[in-house]
Amino acid sequence: MNTWRGVLPLTLPVMMGYLPLGAVFGVLWMNAGLSWYWAPLMSVIVYAGALQYLAVGMLTAGIGWIDLAVASLLVNFRHLFYGLSLYHLLPRGIIGRQYFIFGITDETYSLLSASGQVNNSKTALLVVLFNQSYWVLGTLVGILLARGLPPGLQGLDFALTALFTVLAVEQIRAKKDWQAVALGLAAAAVAGIWVGEYFLLAASVMLVLVLLAWPEQKMEAAHE
Repeated sequence: MNTWRGVLPLTLPVMMGYLPLGAVFGVLWMNAGLSWYWAPLMSVIVYAGALQYLAVGMLTAGIGWIDLAVASLLVNFRHLFYGLSLYHLLPRGIIGRQYFIFGITDETYSLLSASGQVNNSKTALLVVLFNQSYWVLGTLVGILLARGLPPGLQGLDFALTALFTVLAVEQIRAKKDWQAVALGLAAAAVAGIWVGEYFLLAASVMLVLVLLAWPEQKMEAAHE
């Protein structure tokens, strides 16, 4: 599966999500009255999914770059843990390794960790490249579609939440690790009640602390 023909079928589920999601981002960007060429450039250089949706509203509201940078850190802090769990798939070359780290999104991580079909760095790198290509293409399509859609169209940004929900369900069906599901729900509940403003960051930190304190024997037994 080291060729693009072998990787393409594997990434089709992400393509089905990224093309419309990228298009929604392009439409939201154009409806905000921002210069069109920054949208595909952001999808190439930033490529951050949820953060790009957030950036549209923040830039429209005139929020400064420092605030945007802090928001970016909080939203994407979880990627630190993604990289640690995919260390075995890191390419050896400097350029390939840097791009792989840059290109890990929630959907790509879900695909690499749950499919069971990606077992080498070359295939993993192709998966990352294909997935970003879908997002960039979707952004360009959205820019073109925005000209024919009514301004102020509501509800488009819910597409990202819908994709996250589908990925979570697929992960649960593939892994059937109910202890992990229970821990995730508990962390989400506690974070939502106590620190709603930094919900994602707080939930991620709590999960890491619990997993670090979890006895290794129990962890191994849970995955058998």
